[in-house]
Amino acid sequence: MTRNRPHPFSGNPLHSRADWQRALLGLCAPLTDAYADDAALAAPGTAYEPRVARLEATVRPLWGLAPFAAGGGHYDGWERIRRAVAAGTDPEHPEYWGEPGAMDQRLVEASVLGCTLALAPGELWEPLAEEERTRLAAWLRRAARAERVPDNNWHLFPVMAELGLKAVGQRPEPGLTERALARIEDFYRGGGWYSDGPDGKPRDYYGPWALHLYTLLYTTLAPDADPAVVARVRERAALFAGEFRHWFAADGAALPFGRSLTYRFAQCAFWGALAHAGVEALPWGVLRGLWARNLRWWARQPMFAADGTLSVGYAYPNLFMSEQYNAAGSPYWAFKAFLPLALPAEHPFWTAEEEPLPDPGAVRAQPEAGLLVQHGGGHTTALAACDADTWVRNAPGKYGKFAYSTAFGCSVSTGPLGAESAAPDSALLLSEDGLYWRSRIACASRSVTAERVHARWHPWPEVTVETWLLPAGPGRHVRVHRLVTPRPLRTVEGGFAVPLEDAVTRAEGPGARAVCGDLASAVRDLTGSRTGDIMLPDPNSHLLWPRTALPVLRCQLPSGEHWLAAEVHATAGSHAIADGGTTRAEPLDRRALPGLPRALRDTLPDPE
Repeated sequence: MTRNRPHPFSGNPLHSRADWQRALLGLCAPLTDAYADDAALAAPGTAYEPRVARLEATVRPLWGLAPFAAGGGHYDGWERIRRAVAAGTDPEHPEYWGEPGAMDQRLVEASVLGCTLALAPGELWEPLAEEERTRLAAWLRRAARAERVPDNNWHLFPVMAELGLKAVGQRPEPGLTERALARIEDFYRGGGWYSDGPDGKPRDYYGPWALHLYTLLYTTLAPDADPAVVARVRERAALFAGEFRHWFAADGAALPFGRSLTYRFAQCAFWGALAHAGVEALPWGVLRGLWARNLRWWARQPMFAADGTLSVGYAYPNLFMSEQYNAAGSPYWAFKAFLPLALPAEHPFWTAEEEPLPDPGAVRAQPEAGLLVQHGGGHTTALAACDADTWVRNAPGKYGKFAYSTAFGCSVSTGPLGAESAAPDSALLLSEDGLYWRSRIACASRSVTAERVHARWHPWPEVTVETWLLPAGPGRHVRVHRLVTPRPLRTVEGGFAVPLEDAVTRAEGPGARAVCGDLASAVRDLTGSRTGDIMLPDPNSHLLWPRTALPVLRCQLPSGEHWLAAEVHATAGSHAIADGGTTRAEPLDRRALPGLPRALRDTLPDPE
């Protein structure tokens, strides 16, 4: 795997509408043969059976191909897709997808079939024989009317399926859409924010790439949509755009945070959904810039398998960060990003010149999501105290970190034993024996202001940790922890990781730092109780790089109450220097930070 191996984006400037059409076709080219038999779909294994993995690999590319067709694009593979759909919905065929039922992955894939019938009936529906249409409609109807779905964004999958059925003249189920939309109302938290389920569920990418995207599609594809619902959906999406833009850096990278990150450039799908719905939440040039820069950032990543298909992983193929529900075809959820291809060339989304983001300011508090976003130092960082679904694989890495960065990414655990396998970048590890380590998963309580993030969490029922995260200038933040423990504990706290190859590292006294190219990371203890060190986390634990070096702080604590504090400094691009240090900034008077706990303010040493 190398970065310069030819891939579906090679040689494409990725600028004009025609460029993006070619990019989609390039991404689809390997699919003709890649999933021709079940053996190609046998790994990775998933929580659902292989024939559902075949369904997923067949239909997920339609998230891009359907809008491409709606916008006048020609794809040679439609007949292959129609044959697969006809077989998959025929109970007598050996490649039948199986019966859709309650809590079933098939319901997820029914949503894209519905959208395709609504956007491109001339490609998927009209060429089918009458009996094939009947079977497809019957299968999709059973999926739309399944008895039970998870209480989250899944409520909208039947809505998408019903949109498709109605578009091809099928009778809708009375009240189905209204019931689903009513339940989604219960997930709205104000300010444009949805949680992915009832209160206490995460505010992650399932807001933009699912809840907002599906409701925006509903407003454009349902001819009889309630005008009040349409107005509400558009208003909320516009509000959310003003917040979501803070998750993106100037180079197009987005915060790697939450589950399902193998869906990659679905990160920018919300911007395309706004354009498709005609919601100018930001100037068209700004919207297009956000969308295009993210896609171009992804085009620079070695994310492809040897056959040119999208791998399961993030910036490179990686199963440690995958989910229980990720099969070989899962990454093609990313094709939601291609929704703007349905728009004509004269649409203002395509005629506008890309514009950079307006000045985002230094910090943006997003209490609805448990985030305090920092801009500066060459990257975007989110200081975090998030809700988490503990059923998610590697939930501590995806939701429990203290900080997530567009330039420095994050890590996930590779196993249960040893601090190196826990990969504690932007985390505080605690252990009784030095073998089994615990970190934050979810918060018992939290609050977010423009000055600080505060959270209380319990690594064991009888151990309490209070954490304060304080923005301290471009690329810098201060962490404070108050621990109350009835027994001795070992601790390891990490800053941000950098790539190990060609890294220059140094650990001395109460600090440690690591530099690789234009990335510099440092951590320094502020109370004199910890020693700096360089850790080499397990290979493939990091989302961006297969091997990393991580500056950490270590100490052992007796039972009782303890205060720990550290300054974390990470800079990227021209903000970093190559001599083993970080940006030479003015000394930070930590005691002047308004969010610093009063109990610690007078105990910190003078700034250097």
